Amino acid sequence: MKKSVAALLIVLLLAAIAGTYVFQERRLLAQNPLNRELPFVSLSKAIADKNDNLYLIDNAKKTILKLNGKGTLLYSIHSETGKNGEQFRFNDMVVDDQDRLYTVRTLLDPYGLTVKSEQIVRYGPDGTFDRIIFNQDYNDSKNRWYRIGSLKSPQLKLGELYFFNDEMTKVTQYRLGTNDAEPKPIFSFELPVNKFLAEIDGTAPGSIYYSTRSGEIYNVAIDGKSAMTYPLPGLDRTRRNFPESLRLDSASRLVFIDYNSKAVSRVDPKQPYIVEELVNGANAKANGITIPYEKTDISLSPDGDVIIVDDTQLNRRLSDGKFAPTLENATYSDGYVAYRWIVWVAAAVCVLLLIWACRLLYINVLNRRTSLVFKQIIVFVPAVATAMILLSMVVYNNFVAKMEQETFRELSLLAANGQNLVDGDKLEAIASPAEYRGETFNEFRKKINAVFDNSANSENRGFYKAVYKVENGLIYRILEDDDEMHMFNPFPLTEENKQVIRDGKVVNGGWTDDTGSWNYAIAPIMNSSGKIVGIFETSKNMESLLAHRRGVMQSIVYNITIISGGLLIVLLLMTFIQLSSLRKLRKSVGDIAKGNWETVVKIRSRDEIADLGESVNTMASRIREYIMKVEAFSQAYYRFVPQQFLRFLNKDTILDVELGDQVEQNMSTMICNIRGFYLMSKRLTPEENFNFVNSFLKRFGPYVRNHNGMINKYSGAGFMALFPGSADDALTASIEMRKEMELYNSHRDNSGYRPVDIGIGLHKGPLRLGIIGEEQRLESNVISDNVNISNILERLTEPLGASILITNSVVKSLGDASRFQYRNLGLIQVGGMKEPLHLYDVYQGDPDTIRALKDRTKARFEEAVTYYQVGRFYDAREAFLMVIKQNRQDKAAQLYFYLCDEYFQNGTTEDWNGTLSVS
Repeated sequence: MKKSVAALLIVLLLAAIAGTYVFQERRLLAQNPLNRELPFVSLSKAIADKNDNLYLIDNAKKTILKLNGKGTLLYSIHSETGKNGEQFRFNDMVVDDQDRLYTVRTLLDPYGLTVKSEQIVRYGPDGTFDRIIFNQDYNDSKNRWYRIGSLKSPQLKLGELYFFNDEMTKVTQYRLGTNDAEPKPIFSFELPVNKFLAEIDGTAPGSIYYSTRSGEIYNVAIDGKSAMTYPLPGLDRTRRNFPESLRLDSASRLVFIDYNSKAVSRVDPKQPYIVEELVNGANAKANGITIPYEKTDISLSPDGDVIIVDDTQLNRRLSDGKFAPTLENATYSDGYVAYRWIVWVAAAVCVLLLIWACRLLYINVLNRRTSLVFKQIIVFVPAVATAMILLSMVVYNNFVAKMEQETFRELSLLAANGQNLVDGDKLEAIASPAEYRGETFNEFRKKINAVFDNSANSENRGFYKAVYKVENGLIYRILEDDDEMHMFNPFPLTEENKQVIRDGKVVNGGWTDDTGSWNYAIAPIMNSSGKIVGIFETSKNMESLLAHRRGVMQSIVYNITIISGGLLIVLLLMTFIQLSSLRKLRKSVGDIAKGNWETVVKIRSRDEIADLGESVNTMASRIREYIMKVEAFSQAYYRFVPQQFLRFLNKDTILDVELGDQVEQNMSTMICNIRGFYLMSKRLTPEENFNFVNSFLKRFGPYVRNHNGMINKYSGAGFMALFPGSADDALTASIEMRKEMELYNSHRDNSGYRPVDIGIGLHKGPLRLGIIGEEQRLESNVISDNVNISNILERLTEPLGASILITNSVVKSLGDASRFQYRNLGLIQVGGMKEPLHLYDVYQGDPDTIRALKDRTKARFEEAVTYYQVGRFYDAREAFLMVIKQNRQDKAAQLYFYLCDEYFQNGTTEDWNGTLSVS
């Protein structure tokens, strides 16, 4: 269990590390790792440095890309999101000789419309943030800036940064010197009456030029006075030839875009009546280039090239008039591709680690002994969380769908109301950008703002409004909530626009671009004669509703979390209460399992667990009864089959014993029998015979067990015992049994019974224990010639006048032979056996008189046996005679004496081998 938990913690730690890394680089997961190209999606500006590196503002002003001369991506800078959902956008930029990038960063409201603040920010050569150079907040609700602010045209000259601040009626120039901590104002000038700044370029008074929103270009003199440079009276240009994206080249010539002519033009202020078309439809087509002139911007490279961006493409007119190939995407470097693969691999590893963690948790851990509360938590919490998430998604999606429907309905109503806000006759009368912020323009804006400003503080604020003029089948921009769009810029014709112009009905729909997902409604504007002369648009960036949706979603998630938490608390509380009964039941069952059979389960919950507790009590009671029976059976069983016998066979219980099980052991075998029992039993009734035998065995059997022996078999008035330990145990048990015999006979004498005597034969050697019989009747048995030897020894005890006879193998196995009293009987030849037995008479347990006599004559007896074995029969006879004179009851000496006399008188047979023959 500990290993599984440790493995789970390690896997979770690794997953957390990988997940943290992937989260920090999560933007790379939106890119296909197999794609080595980054398409341009919404270019708004591009500049070049002295090393011909390109800097592009892309992705709806949310990203800055740096490319080398070959189009390989060197780094990218991504805009941030404010604390309250505000959006940062990049509007302009310039690069110094140290490859440091200065950019105008604009903070918009969550709806992406109103400017909240502007900053000039510097980034290092590697694209890392360096510092904020200048910051300006916009808190005046009367003078709002829409989408672009007042900071204009950052430029570098001799290592110093210059930029302009549009203050509505005047313009102030700032400079950041090489030793300055912050920019300082150095020059300002007043704008002409009713003229509004569009774009500005130049650094020194006298060479500063700016364009206005009414379509003029002015030069600012050293004294701050403005003089119109373009278009001059008599110039072959209409007021529709609006100059946009004004740039000043190294020769102080003006380069700009003419949307009306679909050309990039150049004017030398010294020759203002000569307008050159650097790029037009003819030379662009001749070089295989198409410029749509929809969202076009230009800049000038240090080499004099004209860099033209238009939404998804970048074109370059070289200083020699030729065109470079169109660039539509950047190429990722090998290092970047490898790094992106690392992020994807880390994400895959994180997923695999989480799957592995789930496997460890739900398979390894849950399959082990784990608290039920913990199991319920890790099962129910994900289940409830998943259910709540699905419920939240359903509620949220229904809410969003309802909001979108309401948005379409509201947009349609607002668009239809455009007919009342915009006078069609006055709209038809507007003829050129010169009427920008004129009487009619201001009237339209005032009415529109009066309607839409009523919802400025509501959750539905953030509308985008636009008025378009329809003229000769074309559509022109007149009024928009985007200060970057100029009056009378052509607007693309779409099927929706055509439908409004054709049918005069409100049309709504939606589109998705880099700035987000938009819903819109467009409606016709008619003049007094009923002719459609314009289109009124109200649209809303659905991304701007995310703040409100997030609030709703957070509220839903919060409430569902509270409800889910409450449900889980109730569930866990109920589980804990139920588990208290289970814990009691578990403890009681555990006590019963430990053998405490008297344990009683006490549960008061009055439910299924209480019923289970009663069942456990009933089960425990029956188990107690059964165990009592089993114990009684076991005690009875061990009376029939000694437990030691099972251990010899390496069996735990009798249930494991099978026919044929056997094992070989080297142990002492004891045969003990009552002498003359056959004759004695004839004088007794069967009942008296059983009583006598059981009384005898009850008295002498414990001596075997007390000395680590095992009674293997009962036979008549005797038994066979096995001693697996030392021979000392077997001999000690034999001696104590012989001594007990004297006490037993005294008791019999007191009861009027005749005394009895026993003979004990003891031999040690290998034997085989096993199970014999057949499948329906099994019995333990010992099979060995050594058992037969013990039987022979027991039969020889009476003719040899010994109580205990042992073989030479027993004597050799004694740990301390000096503790015992015995004498050497020599080699005894027994009928039926080829080899004689070397026997010893153990008299230590004999009555005191007999023991003393045998001990006194032991040396003479063993000397006589030695004489006999070497054939000195005369000496042996005399020695045995001396033993008999001292102990007339010594049967072994008598046998030897008669044989010695016989062999001395008549000689031995040819097969005599020094043994004593006993039949």
